[in-house]
Amino acid sequence: MNEYIVIAIFITWYTGSLVISENIGKKKKLGVEWSFFLSFLLSPVIGYFITRFSADK
Repeated sequence: MNEYIVIAIFITWYTGSLVISENIGKKKKLGVEWSFFLSFLLSPVIGYFITRFSADK
């Protein structure tokens, strides 16, 4: 049962990072790649705020 929880958390984390990078990151100077990297490394919530408040293109 614990393995399923870890897999579900990973999929949610990965999906959240992808959504943030594709929807917000492509409009920012930070870019899709860096916004995904920061969201995946730190957390999707922190990555959202970093990407949201970065400079526009």
